[in-house]
Amino acid sequence: MPSQPPIPHILSPYLTHSTRSAQSLTLITSVLAATSNWLLLRYLHSVLSATALSEEDGYNETIESGPGRQKRRRRARRVVLVSFLREWMFWRGEGKRLGLDLQRFVDGDRFRYVDGLSGLFDRPQQEQGSVRPMTGGVMGSGRSIPMRGAIDSTRPTTSSIPTSPQSKNPTPQQKQKQLLLSGQGITALNQLENDILAVIKSITKSDIMSGNEEHAEDDILLILDQPDLILATTPDINENDISEWIMGLQQHVHSTVITTSADSPLIHNANTYTPDAGNIVTPLEKNHSAFVVGLAHRASMVLQLRTLDTGAAKDVSGVLRMSRGGGYETQRAEEDEDDVTEKEVLYFVQRDGGVRVFGRGEV
Repeated sequence: MPSQPPIPHILSPYLTHSTRSAQSLTLITSVLAATSNWLLLRYLHSVLSATALSEEDGYNETIESGPGRQKRRRRARRVVLVSFLREWMFWRGEGKRLGLDLQRFVDGDRFRYVDGLSGLFDRPQQEQGSVRPMTGGVMGSGRSIPMRGAIDSTRPTTSSIPTSPQSKNPTPQQKQKQLLLSGQGITALNQLENDILAVIKSITKSDIMSGNEEHAEDDILLILDQPDLILATTPDINENDISEWIMGLQQHVHSTVITTSADSPLIHNANTYTPDAGNIVTPLEKNHSAFVVGLAHRASMVLQLRTLDTGAAKDVSGVLRMSRGGGYETQRAEEDEDDVTEKEVLYFVQRDGGVRVFGRGEV
């Protein structure tokens, strides 16, 4: 177990804001030398470590909304993590270092992981089945000789594989949903949306079976880890397409957390006010900058991770700036006592997985 508490006290109010505010969007930006995986793990711990809830109507918190008035509201207690850069074994291993058994939460219908990395660009099975076996032969001859070990296409292959009752039970890896980009443009994004919505439905099946279908999706925190990978790898998808795709997913969950890259070439090269007037902006830089800036305008809170301006230090991993986004509602936050205080702190990721967050000048 880490020497530091799983959630530093400085971060606790900001993590709580994202899990309490309905239909809120939290944006986390990072750079190459200051990644966001440790911060996402704190979001997972904040939601999944909470006690199992059994209150009526699914409301699990009572707050003071005025003199002599009380209001009940929901907070996220289940998580759907869609990761486009990190695989399941990474999240499972890092979760254990914080005392989280993610597989146990998967079995308890409180957590789902969607693999957006392993098979995102694999060919569909129909195309794989149409590929002929490799053959070898003399160059220029019209006759080919099958390679050693090649399967005879005239014989059925299904009967040669023995089946056993144990093979019917899916392994934990087979339970994880793998995303696949099939089609182009909006068609590919619609398929991804349907796959993610199917996972959201699977985590709420217990509520639907018990007749609480109306509030089944009101307590789900959706985490999209680096969806900007789609912009970088798919030329026929622009920032408007992926922004609409995210808004479609937001309608089915309680709140959303998104991580994106904010390295200088991806953000500042597309800025029309940069001094270098002769700078040629690539389509990737233009789309990425517009995508991240658009998310910041819609987000209620923006968490920015970057390295120290003075260079590397052995006891400081980077800088974390917490600020209000363009979608922050001041009046609503004051009523719910969730007012976000803008702050900039330093953090240090230790070898045992613990994180120490402190202000400048603090020891």
